[in-house]
Amino acid sequence: MLKSSNLDSSVIGELDGDRTGTGAVAAPEKSVKNNKNNNNTSLSQGKVDEIDCSMSALQLSFGVLEIAESPLVRVRNQLKELIGKQNKFYIDVSKEKYKLDCSEVSKLYDMMSNVKLYKDKLIKIKKDMQSIYQRSKVIKKRAAHIAACKQREHQRKVEKQQHEESLIGNPLP
Repeated sequence: MLKSSNLDSSVIGELDGDRTGTGAVAAPEKSVKNNKNNNNTSLSQGKVDEIDCSMSALQLSFGVLEIAESPLVRVRNQLKELIGKQNKFYIDVSKEKYKLDCSEVSKLYDMMSNVKLYKDKLIKIKKDMQSIYQRSKVIKKRAAHIAACKQREHQRKVEKQQHEESLIGNPLP
């Protein structure tokens, strides 16, 4: 970026160069000076100052334009080139994103089908576990009943044996 002091010195240098040499800026100044010499009597001093100020503004504008035009054209071309590269890059990134999206979508569908498969397996395992639990509960109940029956039967045998022994074991006096 141009600093104002650099701009001022370069513009003044350009204007001084144009005043001494021949150029598009110097030509209007000569015609105004010729105009001033020829019509000095008809123009008042205020109008001459006004023309000098407008010529100075014109020369300053032309100098700034000459200084800034070539870098601006170069920058404009560079910006066009960068915008073109940016658009190409954006298109490439969009294509890659689409490829990734497509592959991710297919992976997602695969995962969803696996989820359904595993859910079905889980439901089957859960039913099997419920069935095993119910059967084990019934078997435990039956085992407890059988154990109780065996104990009662054993108790009866013991009582019967004791009763028989008590009947046999009474010696006659």
